[in-house]
Amino acid sequence: MERQSIHPSWLDAGRIPSLDGLRAIAVSLVVFDHVIESKLSREHHLAHEIAKALSDVGVDTFFVLSGFLITTMLCRERDRTKGISLRAFYTRRALRIFPAFVAYLLFVAFLGIAGGVQIGRGDWLAAVTYTMNFRSSPAWEVGHLWSLSIEEHFYLLWPPLLAMMDRRLATRLMVGLLVLEPVLRLLVLGLAPSEASIVELWTPVRTDGIAAGCLLALVSRDPRGLALLDRAAEKWHLAFLALVLALVGSFVSGKVDVGVTPTVVALSLAVLLWWALRLEPRWLTGRVITTIGLGSYSIYLWQQAFLSPHVGWWTSLPLSLVLVGVAAAFSYRFIEQPFVRIKDRKPAPGALTRLRPPL
Repeated sequence: MERQSIHPSWLDAGRIPSLDGLRAIAVSLVVFDHVIESKLSREHHLAHEIAKALSDVGVDTFFVLSGFLITTMLCRERDRTKGISLRAFYTRRALRIFPAFVAYLLFVAFLGIAGGVQIGRGDWLAAVTYTMNFRSSPAWEVGHLWSLSIEEHFYLLWPPLLAMMDRRLATRLMVGLLVLEPVLRLLVLGLAPSEASIVELWTPVRTDGIAAGCLLALVSRDPRGLALLDRAAEKWHLAFLALVLALVGSFVSGKVDVGVTPTVVALSLAVLLWWALRLEPRWLTGRVITTIGLGSYSIYLWQQAFLSPHVGWWTSLPLSLVLVGVAAAFSYRFIEQPFVRIKDRKPAPGALTRLRPPL
C-alpha cells in the first residue's frame, strides 16, 4: 500500500481512527462470556472454555489499546511541550475513570443493602484500593475490577517512567518486559503451583498487553519502526493465526496457557491493532459500533451486576442485557460525559510543572 510509508497525522494530533470500534469488539467479547458463564449450565464445559478464551482476548485488547493510547498521548505532549505534566495526566485520568467507577460501587452497595448480593469487607477494600487482581475468589459483582486495577497500576507507574526516559530506553524497557514476564509466570507456576489460578492476574506478571501497546506507540514514532509495523500489518493474517494457535495451545497445556499465551496474544493483537489503524475498515467506524465503543467503559462496569449467576429479576435474559444497555447509557451520558468535558479543558500555559527526560 502506498500509504504505508506515510506518517499518519493522528499519531501527532486528533482522534485515532478505529479505536472505538475495537473497544466495541473487546467489550462484546466480555459480555458474551458473562452471558455464557452466568446462564449456561456447567455441563457445557467446552462452551464455557471458548467463551472464557474470547473474554480474555477482549480484556487483552483493552490492555493493548490502553498502552497504545496513553503512550501516544504522552509522546504527543512531550513532542509539543518538551515535557510531560504528571499533574495534568492524573487529573484527566481521575475525571475520566472515578465518577463512573464510584457510581457503580454505590449501586453494588445498594444491592447489598437490599439483600440482592453479598460483598465482603475484603472485596470492598480491594475494590476501593484497586487491588482486586491480588484477591482470590472475589464476589462476582466486583470480580471484574481486576482488569481496572491493572490499568490503574499502569497509569500510576508508566507516565513518570516515560517522562524520565528517552524513547529508545523506553522501547528497550517494553521489550524487556515482554521477554521477562513469561519467564516470571513460569517461575511462579513452578515454585507455587497452588497460585496458578491467579498468577495471570498479578500486575507484575500480567502487563504483556499493556507493554505491547506501549511498544507499538513508541516504535510507530520512528520512521524505520513505522515501516516495520506497516510490513507486519501486511501479514495480519499471520498475526491472527498466531493468536488462534496461542488460544488453542492454552487448552492443550497449562504451561503454555500461563507462560506463553498472554505474550503471543498481546503481540498478535498489537499487529492487528496497527492493521486496523492503518486500513481504517468501514466496519470498525460505523455509527453503531462506534457508539458501543464510546460507552465501552460503562458497559464493562455495569454488565457484571446484571449478567450475574445470582438469581434475581434483574439477572434474567433478555431483561439483563436491556438493563446493561440502559445503565451504561445513563452512566455514559450523565456521569462520564460531564466530567469528560471538564477533563478536556486545557490548563493554563505554564501552570503545571513538567518532567523532562535527561539530556
